[in-house]
Amino acid sequence: MEYKQFLAIKNNRTNRYLTIDQNNRLLSSGCHPFFKHTECNKQREIFQILNAANQDYIGPIIMQSAVLIYNPGLQAYLCCQQNGELKLENIPYQEASHSKATKFMIQGTVNQKKAITENDDVVFKFNDANYLISELSLFCSWNGPTISQDSTWKLQRSNFPPLPEWFQQRPFISLSYLQSSDQLTQCLVKQNERKPIGSHSYQIQSIYLIEDLLYAMMSIEGQYIKKKNGSFDYLIEGHLEQSTCDLSLQQMVSKILPMCSQHDYIENYIQQKIKFENGYISQAFCSAVKELMQKYLLMVNQLDYEFNQGEITLQKFWYYTQPSIRIINSIYVLIQSLSKQIGGTLLSTITNFINTSTDPQIVEVYSFLLQKSFIPYMKQLSNWIYYGRIDDPFEEFLVAEKKIQKSSIETDYKNDFWDQRFALRNSQIPKFLEKYQDIILRTGKYINVIGQKESPFDNYLIKNQGHIVQNQDFTHLVSCFEWANKEIINLLFQKENIHKRLKTIKTFFLFDSGDFFIHFIEAAESELAKDIKEISKEKLESLFDLAVRSMASNDAYKDDLVCYIDQYTINEQIYAIRNLRGIDINENKPPRTQKLKGIELFTLDIKVEWPANLIFSRASLLNYQILFRSLMSLNYLLKQLNEAWVLQKQLKDTGLHQKFLKQNFLLSRMQHLIKNYLYYVSYDVVEKNYTSLIQNLQNADNFEEVKEQHMRFSENCLKESLIIDQDFWKVFNKCTNFCSQFSSQIQKQNSSLMSFFTDNFEPKKVQIKEKITELVTGKQFQTLYETFIKNYDEAYRELIKIIKTYISQSKTYVVSLMIRLDYQFDYL
Repeated sequence: MEYKQFLAIKNNRTNRYLTIDQNNRLLSSGCHPFFKHTECNKQREIFQILNAANQDYIGPIIMQSAVLIYNPGLQAYLCCQQNGELKLENIPYQEASHSKATKFMIQGTVNQKKAITENDDVVFKFNDANYLISELSLFCSWNGPTISQDSTWKLQRSNFPPLPEWFQQRPFISLSYLQSSDQLTQCLVKQNERKPIGSHSYQIQSIYLIEDLLYAMMSIEGQYIKKKNGSFDYLIEGHLEQSTCDLSLQQMVSKILPMCSQHDYIENYIQQKIKFENGYISQAFCSAVKELMQKYLLMVNQLDYEFNQGEITLQKFWYYTQPSIRIINSIYVLIQSLSKQIGGTLLSTITNFINTSTDPQIVEVYSFLLQKSFIPYMKQLSNWIYYGRIDDPFEEFLVAEKKIQKSSIETDYKNDFWDQRFALRNSQIPKFLEKYQDIILRTGKYINVIGQKESPFDNYLIKNQGHIVQNQDFTHLVSCFEWANKEIINLLFQKENIHKRLKTIKTFFLFDSGDFFIHFIEAAESELAKDIKEISKEKLESLFDLAVRSMASNDAYKDDLVCYIDQYTINEQIYAIRNLRGIDINENKPPRTQKLKGIELFTLDIKVEWPANLIFSRASLLNYQILFRSLMSLNYLLKQLNEAWVLQKQLKDTGLHQKFLKQNFLLSRMQHLIKNYLYYVSYDVVEKNYTSLIQNLQNADNFEEVKEQHMRFSENCLKESLIIDQDFWKVFNKCTNFCSQFSSQIQKQNSSLMSFFTDNFEPKKVQIKEKITELVTGKQFQTLYETFIKNYDEAYRELIKIIKTYISQSKTYVVSLMIRLDYQFDYL
């Protein structure tokens, strides 16, 4: 038994299993989880033994070790109460090994330090004085003063039925007692004082040897042929230093005795490997070998009949057994090679023997074993490729299923649900299925997504198993894959309408339609300008819904759009995604402003149900959200700059606009940066990649390609827009911050200047102009704007320098951005 293995714990007195009642108290009235009815709560009977020093340790449980008893279903540890009761308590993982959960000393009824097996009696000792016991009321307590049947337990695995007690108490069933029969032999020799076989005549010796051979062939020691101590080898008069048997007879018998030893080895293997824990395929293989052994015993029975009729000699005996000797030897060699192999590995070994054998009869034997052993594997394969289900309690199928819930897709930012939910178990792939392994995996995954309840192939594999295995003809798997692939493609493009979903995402997340921003920002600007604690979510959602319906009433998925105020800023989100994807960064987490406005945290999301969320995964939606938030903030910044430009132009009527030429020029340059970056993202990045995506989807012929193309589209948009590029975005943010500060400054300046323009402006026109001229030509005013121009110019030059570096690194997608931002090459 090993730590962290799922176990059922049985009491020796009650023969019942530990369970948990509704109040989390421990009782010994449960059933073995394997036999529990499907509607019952199995999780209350399944436990884990954890190492008290290191709960993550996986290895054999050793007697006299300190352990914790843990219930994985309830995620609780066993704890001793002051009144003697035992209850499960939900204790944090970090606190469980620090005296919060009760530590037990697990030991045997005999003081011996060894690894615990399923047959061992163990006790759980607490506080060096008391033992975990089952009371007469079946409630458990830690008041056991001594080791007794009440305090003795057995650990059994929970995923397959336990073997009955008599299986452990009667070892003679497996004939294992024959391996240690020296004492019995010596007693028999002393009691019978049998004469050496050499004291008899040649004919009598031959009769004795034939009789003993018939016994030995059935794993029973005879009068003179007995087992060598501790092995399967048979010897004539093995208790003597040298046999007294006639040399010619001895040589003849020595040719037959290896078959008897090999038969015993095979029988012992069957008894060991036919147990539940070795899996369905090992059981099927052992059953097939037993079937061959039945034919072997029929041959022994025929020899026995001939012997009783007095019509057989040792030479005839040797002649009749030669075919069986070859077959038994071939099975023996195969079994020796199997060692601890189970499942698909066992099938691969048999296949190797078939491919390397030249004797047609031996090949036929191996083929028979392969065909019989493959039956449970074929059932698992059929369930998988026809219905997308896995029933593999012993982990011997080539596809492994991880218990990952579909709901985890909503939080799977690494986008690995599709790859991790079902994955190839390379150690269990039969050799003859290696070239079909990818087809098998994908077929079952497709069917699992589709939710197919009936298969059009009507269990073809089961009905034609003999032909398929004998001829290694698995082309039917290709037909299954083609059908499943066609079904899932139809599901995605017809029922799930991924083209329309992409159009919705492009419209709203990637600003394909500027009307949405105009409608929404005009209605919600006042709300978004508030502090995040003052924003009414209901009002914001209502305004968003109104804007969506006013410009996209025919959009099929407009109702799936949701808006909310995120808890992270755009820069924090970019920082997180760089860390998540392992992008090398040399910066600390971006600082957070104390008071954040709604516009800084506003974002979109879209609800996508199964199975469309496999394509529109959380990772791809995160890319879209970052793009949306970036474009939203830049469009809002451009709106502020445009408003500042309008305010500046209002001074034109006063004749003072010549005083603000430098400010207007800087404002124009800022507009130029934001407009051209937005144009670059919208047309050179999004539109180009979207066109390519639609073409690729039309040519896609499997689910993986559709998923990959969509993920590549979102990744390319994010990469080519340079948003997650650390160097670019840091400098670009510096530029946009200057833009934001400058537009605010202009609004503040203009509100101050416009205060001079009142209804009686004309009479005081000369005096007011003189005051404005004095203001704008003042040192403080000029210094402020000179600083803005200088800082912005430095940041802009740094930005151009970074883009130029990218071009030299063959990042050709930024060439168009370079041309737009520096079309006269002033900054090169």
